[in-house]
Amino acid sequence: MMDYTPTKSSANGEAGRTTHRPRWAEIPIPLKWLIPAVGVGIFLLIALPVAMVIGRDGFLRDSVIANDPQLDPRYLEFALTASIIYAVVLHAIDVVLSIWFVVKIMQGRQWARIALSAYLVIATFGSLYSAAAGSAYLWAVIPGDSIHVIMLVLLWAPRSVRDFFARYKARGMRTAMQDSP
Repeated sequence: MMDYTPTKSSANGEAGRTTHRPRWAEIPIPLKWLIPAVGVGIFLLIALPVAMVIGRDGFLRDSVIANDPQLDPRYLEFALTASIIYAVVLHAIDVVLSIWFVVKIMQGRQWARIALSAYLVIATFGSLYSAAAGSAYLWAVIPGDSIHVIMLVLLWAPRSVRDFFARYKARGMRTAMQDSP
């Protein structure tokens, strides 16, 4: 059973339009597995900048120097700080996007499924850049990329998930036709 919640249309201010929000029991089990997968991903996204701060004078310094051996020592401190700030900001955005996309996916939003898939592919390639920066990052890259692949499979492979999105889309189209004058 779908939850038909009256909402206001943001585009034209019409009242009485309904949105369809699947109940928890209607969400396929593979989609429910996205929640712990995102939890593990978030843990890794937070752990890496923390490890960079802790390893600032160790593995982070070594990887910055390895990537740019000609770096003037006067700029090394700036490079270390910039690397940490970049990781914190990028990973904070990743955490917010991951949570938001999964929430929208649980509501049956196909656009969120596509957007999360695109994000996962981009994040996987981005993490390969981290892996190229040094083997000290492999502890986060390998499980992170594994989680990305698992999430992609959960989003697209199971028949129950494909049926869920097809059913949601069909119901949304029927309601849209009923609402049109």
